Amino acid sequence: MYEDSFSILKGSNSDFFDIYVENSVVRLIEAKNGKVEGIKLSHERGASVRLVKGLSVLFSSSYDVSEESVFKMSRFLADISNPKKGNFNIETGEEKSVEMCSEYKPPIETIKNIYEQFCDVAYKNKKIKQVSLTFSDRLKDIEIINETGNLLKEKRIYTVLYFEVTARDGDVYQSYRKPFSYLGGFECFRDIDFKELAHSISDKLDRLLKADHLKAEEMTVVLSSEAGGTMIHEAVGHGLEADLVYESMSVYKDRLGEKVASSKITVVDDATRARMRGSYFYDDEGTRAENTLLIENGVLKNYMFDKMYAKFAGKKSTGNSRRESFRFAPIVRMSNTYIMPGEDNPEEIVASVKHGLLVKRMGGGQVNPTTGDFVFEVAEGYKIENGRVGDMVRGATLIGNGPRVLEEIDMVGSDFGVEVGTCGKSGQGVPVTDGEPTLRIPSIMVGGSSL
Repeated sequence: MYEDSFSILKGSNSDFFDIYVENSVVRLIEAKNGKVEGIKLSHERGASVRLVKGLSVLFSSSYDVSEESVFKMSRFLADISNPKKGNFNIETGEEKSVEMCSEYKPPIETIKNIYEQFCDVAYKNKKIKQVSLTFSDRLKDIEIINETGNLLKEKRIYTVLYFEVTARDGDVYQSYRKPFSYLGGFECFRDIDFKELAHSISDKLDRLLKADHLKAEEMTVVLSSEAGGTMIHEAVGHGLEADLVYESMSVYKDRLGEKVASSKITVVDDATRARMRGSYFYDDEGTRAENTLLIENGVLKNYMFDKMYAKFAGKKSTGNSRRESFRFAPIVRMSNTYIMPGEDNPEEIVASVKHGLLVKRMGGGQVNPTTGDFVFEVAEGYKIENGRVGDMVRGATLIGNGPRVLEEIDMVGSDFGVEVGTCGKSGQGVPVTDGEPTLRIPSIMVGGSSL
């Protein structure tokens, strides 16, 4: 496949190159107002060609995947890069295929039944005004030919089930969102009790509507494993991506081998974990996925690399080059990033707090990767008084500095929880999973009411 294009790219003045072909089929089902309101099926197919020289990238993409189209893109980029100075002496290699998915796709009736089960419970609470469900499964067939000469084929399916419930009490509105997503088919959701989930969300909304605002002050914060590592992803993870590091946009630049966190903290980025939303077998420039140790017992061990920044830094790629689709050139991205479990009992962590906040779910926020400063909303939080979990609060925010928080964490639970999402960077979104055990931050600014 694409032998002529491959031959031209071999003669290019580049350090790396790849031809990337993608075929995606997406099914989207949306339910609202007590019924299924929309069903969409979309299909997208395209190809791209990329040449890398130093830290310069030449890139072209097209919806036309024909031999002729890819050849034109390859010739155009190779001409720009000066084909007389090619340094590749390789032949087309073997074909390697892998399937990171299941073929099971539920019929529309299955999704409709799940929504009806949920609504039967949720709408018994008269304060609940809206229940929305979004289901999608995306099948991606990917083919990559790069400078190794091998043809790499990978099939992935991402399945997402997302609930959003809105409640009202007088002039107070509150929403609760719960996403589920896996690398795999619908069988990943078979063990979920959707009626029990509806009961749980209904109860939390009742408590949230009655919740008071916290007074802004510094206090001890316990991040539950249920919070799923969102803060670690945003406040720390991006700062360990090599492009931000070597472009002097990370607080972790030039700190390899230094102690950057509590000795209780070990952080990894692992794209090899089964079924996790951020997993893959090959990254999007054809490097085998890895479990990358980033911070070990508080010491910074490595950054996340693609091939371009690995060559620049004299390192090897960690398999962290990802792209949203064929329309984008790959860049350094996280996959499944998490803090490893520790040895502290989660219940004892909460019991150790005299006055503080238990965070069970994080909301949105803002982070400056150059400094590590952050502001995060608390979507679900509870007061802790004398070691006991009390009333729910609303409107709280966490205000701090990622590296400083990592250094100050003094208790790390033996449990572990994850949260799924889509990470945005440079205009691209890719699926990720974030995880953490229960963590205790001795003192951090908690924003809220100024009264």
